[in-house]
Amino acid sequence: MSPELEAQVGVTHDRLTLLFILDGLKGFGPQKFKALHDHAVDVEAVVRNPEHLPLPGKTGDQLRQALAGLTDAERVLAHDRAARQLVSAADRGAQILTYDHPAYPRKVFVSNNPVPVLYARGDVQAWNGGKAVACVGSRNIREPYSGLQSRFAAHAAGAGAVIVSGFALGADTVAHRAAVEAGGATVCVMPGGLDRPFPPENKELFEQLVKTPKVAFLSEFPFGTGASGMNLRKRNKLIVAAAAGVFIGQSSSDGGAMNAFRFALEQRKPVATFLSDGTGDTSGNQQIEAETKVPTVAFPTETNPEAWDAWLSRLS
Repeated sequence: MSPELEAQVGVTHDRLTLLFILDGLKGFGPQKFKALHDHAVDVEAVVRNPEHLPLPGKTGDQLRQALAGLTDAERVLAHDRAARQLVSAADRGAQILTYDHPAYPRKVFVSNNPVPVLYARGDVQAWNGGKAVACVGSRNIREPYSGLQSRFAAHAAGAGAVIVSGFALGADTVAHRAAVEAGGATVCVMPGGLDRPFPPENKELFEQLVKTPKVAFLSEFPFGTGASGMNLRKRNKLIVAAAAGVFIGQSSSDGGAMNAFRFALEQRKPVATFLSDGTGDTSGNQQIEAETKVPTVAFPTETNPEAWDAWLSRLS
């Protein structure tokens, strides 16, 4: 693996191999990686000598034992996997972001979901240009909510906010398109590898946006990974982690967008929506209105830039 290719992608083959080795250990999730970083303990030191792992108690003992028991075959597997990912990233002009990469999104690092390896295509600085706002909602979003979703996203993007969404049909696509048309930045968080656009109905949009300034595609899933129900849920958690607040234009109480609401509660992030119209399509909006665990607001179902600005200004 040439130094030029490693520099192009943003991580060395050796380092990515070490990260894959640790990621392959049962129970070694994002918070464990963050603990290493916070204790200034390098992954190489831990893999070479498990006693350097700064985790106490039974969990720490189990992980040290697992590290000590790593086989040559497991190391070779991680080495080969890292090589494939580096080549795939280079072929697509992508970056592989670790905590030390200057483009790694700070909001994700300080969240409860500090994914140690992220894959990015497009303008990898897009999410560092301003306050990030998650804009999600129903795949079957309808009027007046679809128009309001578009106007809110365009207004926020025009005011300098970065619109983060999941590239799904419906509300997500509405938000991404509105941000781009307003000349703002948007981040498309994907539920699979960045070589597998999902949903397939948005493949043409993917090919268009990946070449558009101020647009980035972000995923925690390696190249070659397909979308799945679990990955869609993880995608929603990453959307919330990358944002200062969550805006849900329209959702039923059992809609997929409510996963983002639950992750916002878990991550203690403000949530906004529009007032429910009393139908099942907006029963999720009504649930958000009634929530007291985090600051929530339900905007009137009319264009209201002053109220939107007031909410946006409160996001940290």
